[in-house]
Amino acid sequence: MRPGGKTAPSDLQLKIVLDGTRPPLWRRLVVPSDTSLGTLHEAIQVAFGWDSDHLHLFSDEFGRGYGDAARLTDIDLGFGRGVGDEDATALGDVLAEDGARLRYVYDFGDGWEHRITLEKTLPRPVGAQRTVRCVGGRRAGVPAEDIGGVWALAEVLELLDAPDGAADGPYHELVDELRAAGYDPAAFDRDGITARLAQLTPDTVSGKAKPSPGDRAGHGGARRLTAEDLTLCTWGQCRVGDPVDAGVDGPAEDVPVLRPVTLAPQEDLVAAVHGVPLFDAALRLAAWCHEGRQVTADRVLRPALAREAVEELQLWKLADDDSPYVDAVARARTLKSLRSAKDVAFLDDSWWLAVDGGMITITGGRAWGGAATDFTGEELLEFWAATIGDLLEEIGETGVLDGWHGELGELTAEIADGLVGLLYDAPDDAWVDVDDLRAKTREVGENGPEFDLFQALFAVSFRELGEGLALLGAVEYEPGDGDDSAEEALRMLLNAMGGQEHGRSGTSSAASNRSRDDRRGGRMRLTPLGRYGLRAYLMECGVPAPLLGELAEADADALLQGLLGYSSEEMRREVEGWLEHRSAADAAVGLLDACAGDGPESAAKRAVAQLVLADFDDPRALRVLRKAAASDVEGCRQVATTTLGARLGAEARVDPARADEAGLWLLIDGLSILAGAQESEELTRGFLENWNTAPEALEQQVDELWRVEHPATAQVLAELGEGLRGVDKRLAKRMRTAANKAHSRW
Repeated sequence: MRPGGKTAPSDLQLKIVLDGTRPPLWRRLVVPSDTSLGTLHEAIQVAFGWDSDHLHLFSDEFGRGYGDAARLTDIDLGFGRGVGDEDATALGDVLAEDGARLRYVYDFGDGWEHRITLEKTLPRPVGAQRTVRCVGGRRAGVPAEDIGGVWALAEVLELLDAPDGAADGPYHELVDELRAAGYDPAAFDRDGITARLAQLTPDTVSGKAKPSPGDRAGHGGARRLTAEDLTLCTWGQCRVGDPVDAGVDGPAEDVPVLRPVTLAPQEDLVAAVHGVPLFDAALRLAAWCHEGRQVTADRVLRPALAREAVEELQLWKLADDDSPYVDAVARARTLKSLRSAKDVAFLDDSWWLAVDGGMITITGGRAWGGAATDFTGEELLEFWAATIGDLLEEIGETGVLDGWHGELGELTAEIADGLVGLLYDAPDDAWVDVDDLRAKTREVGENGPEFDLFQALFAVSFRELGEGLALLGAVEYEPGDGDDSAEEALRMLLNAMGGQEHGRSGTSSAASNRSRDDRRGGRMRLTPLGRYGLRAYLMECGVPAPLLGELAEADADALLQGLLGYSSEEMRREVEGWLEHRSAADAAVGLLDACAGDGPESAAKRAVAQLVLADFDDPRALRVLRKAAASDVEGCRQVATTTLGARLGAEARVDPARADEAGLWLLIDGLSILAGAQESEELTRGFLENWNTAPEALEQQVDELWRVEHPATAQVLAELGEGLRGVDKRLAKRMRTAANKAHSRW
């Protein structure tokens, strides 16, 4: 903050993805936080090559719309109150925290949708110029407007790749023009985009202050409605604190926070990318094309050059063990009869990886590559992660089986998505074994053709995902005994199900179970490179994926929010790193200050603070605790008193009666987390699972709980009284009586 309370100038780093493009077309822009959405609209037009000939609209995570209000006046956009003026709306007010999202739609007919994510907020040096610049991206801009949207774009690019494509189709003129102009869809011209963006003059909008930490979602939490948002409620039943359910992609409220992980150093990850055979081949092909190599109309190497590349670069080492390319004599014979570079799968894969990644540029009938040293460091690592993301996005769209669509394809996509989460959440170096996973599903599944089908789909999905990720160096994959025939077994099962009468599957099911039990299934585990890539993909999808140590320089409030869901060991390691950056006394002050406040979020922070403060033994920190225990700040006082009361000896200096009173307050406080966010059944379950809140432990306390001066006392007791009806009727009645007494006190 500057003197006088003004916010220091900052820039926002945005990732903007054109939805539906495969491979993804995206840009990374840095834009002043105090400029308008109108400036961002102009920047997007430049960055993606649009012509500004059509209407556009922004929509935020709260479902509010922003645009050119004058042009959108007579169009029903479903916002009820109309759209906000984009030129009067500060970008930093709409994207108020890292991870916040916007959706930008251009041309309501073609429906070009762009997903905008605030990756991080960057401090702007004093006196630095306010500019818009491009710092990253992938693929060339869309070559033309009014072609029908992303599906038409995919068709145009496919025709552009085919030698005789669009000869007489609806896109033939466009395809001819693009070929004549040397349009390369894989080319990304960052310098050119930045030069055009430099001609923009970002306006300055005097926006309102960003939300306070208490108004924001916690680490991995869902965004909540504020009092200001209630004015936009159209159904009359919105409340402050309700989760936002808008049409903008983002993490759902029930998305779990994955375990925090550590990543290998960047130099090790880059070295690992070089060690992936497919990427190493692409890099060597790029260097081999440094002075230009002739290509065919299909944009692949001419046959003679393909033969030369396979031998000179020893690309044949990428072939399977049973391939004719492994044996020198058979390889020479096979290469001699080669008619197209496309017929050599390992050459074709590495070639298009290099072309799509910008390592090789094709112009004027020749392929031009850079030196091997041109593709190192962060850019190479980012390209590798994008390739992993492309693979997983494709699987998410179509499943893992080529040509299998409909419900079966969707099911394999869901299975693969779940396996990605299991892989990432598994401990370092731990194997994920398909036999273990299938055994768990068999424990809860019912025998029959449908269950057999799911098991078969699971095995095939596991194999396909493992092989695909292993090809990119993301996992170590060990195939099972029957992996080669897994897909054929699936087809046979589907055929058998189609020909069976209902109820005649018992023998077949039992036989298939026995045959599966006799075979060892495959297994896989993440490599350090794979953990990096999967984390980048999960973060892009809006799934919280924290890093151990990333909270080291955070304030106490952010630390407590970030530690929610950590295991005791993970919490210990994170707190140790956090304490290295501050004194014990300062740490204690910050933690206790963060304990103030009402509501479930503050209660959750207090629960974590007790665990963190329990290990503090510095004399100065203990003095801070004693001072807080004597204060009148609710939340801070109880946490400090309970922490001191748990200590033995004279250092505690806490009256036992005061410690008991604080303990009861924090008991209600902890239960209020569930009471404020879940159904009464969840509250009761959490109540019973905690040893010190079991019914027998509360027989002596229930009649005193109503006296606890906590804002949530009456609500907690009432919900427990209802939830315990089927567990202990007598205790449930006493809880309801206590709730009535608590209501009468307020």
